[in-house]
Amino acid sequence: MQTEHEQTLDDSQAIKWNFSVEAYMSQTYDFSDDSLNALYQKTKANQWDVNTDIDWSYELNPDNPLGMPDGTLLIYGTDVWNKMNEKNRAEIRHHSQGWTLSQVLHGEQAALICASKLAVAEESLSARLCAAGQIIDEARHIEAFGRLVNNKLPISYPMSKALKGLLEDTITSSKLDITNLGMQVLVEGIALSLFQSMVAYTKDPFIKDLMTRIQRDEARHFAIGRITLGSVYKEMTATERKEREEFVVEGAYTLYEHLCADDIWEPMGLSKKECSHLVRSSEVANSMRRSIFRRLVPTIREMGLLTPRVSDAFEKLKVLDYAAIPMPA
Repeated sequence: MQTEHEQTLDDSQAIKWNFSVEAYMSQTYDFSDDSLNALYQKTKANQWDVNTDIDWSYELNPDNPLGMPDGTLLIYGTDVWNKMNEKNRAEIRHHSQGWTLSQVLHGEQAALICASKLAVAEESLSARLCAAGQIIDEARHIEAFGRLVNNKLPISYPMSKALKGLLEDTITSSKLDITNLGMQVLVEGIALSLFQSMVAYTKDPFIKDLMTRIQRDEARHFAIGRITLGSVYKEMTATERKEREEFVVEGAYTLYEHLCADDIWEPMGLSKKECSHLVRSSEVANSMRRSIFRRLVPTIREMGLLTPRVSDAFEKLKVLDYAAIPMPA
């Protein structure tokens, strides 16, 4: 393995994506959507400050910054892992955790863009207020993860090719509900499960506190998307819903592949081909990846998009059984 040093494996060139929206200006101020109004009130009540509410002087464990058990690493228990010394295992943790939080940080910036788009273009005033509240949430998350990745972790990564493609399709779609579906349900649903896993498994109090705060924000965003889209899809024709089904299927496959983290092996001097095969054939790694879909699948069911085609895709990914999970009250 290569000698590790603090590094950023990314391209500093900014990405520019074009999209246009119609801005809605209400002439009446009807706050009759009780579900969305309640979420907006929660947004206001649950604000927190990254700078003052988090103790950034806290030092993370240099060998395991996120304090996560090794069983959450994609190649844990394989021959490659078993042959490593402790120094090399620490490097695996650094790259795995750096890659994961880098992807989260990229996703948070995309969420800020999407929330801004929704705040302008949603027809419902209540939905626009929720999106406006989400904008400051996402700004706070960018600040938090930016400080964590830049100051607390030894390595960061650019967007994975899979994530970049999904985010571009989500942000630039001319159909507002697809922007909502791609970000608020697909990406936020995966992120929410990831944060819940971190809260459940981390042994580090700093990470647990930070992820608990962010998880609470993300749960609201996920709920906003679920409520908003549920009513939209009830009114769509079968032809219109088919396009959304295709987007869900492609997005689910993309996210499942994205979670294989293929980008981290070569920077450590490991074989990308060998490690990618190990990840995809590992029952432990596959179990972890499928668990990240536990919030997404029942939400797709509740929104009326769990059609035979979507069910078939979820079955191939071995996540269809999550469709039986009831939604939280």
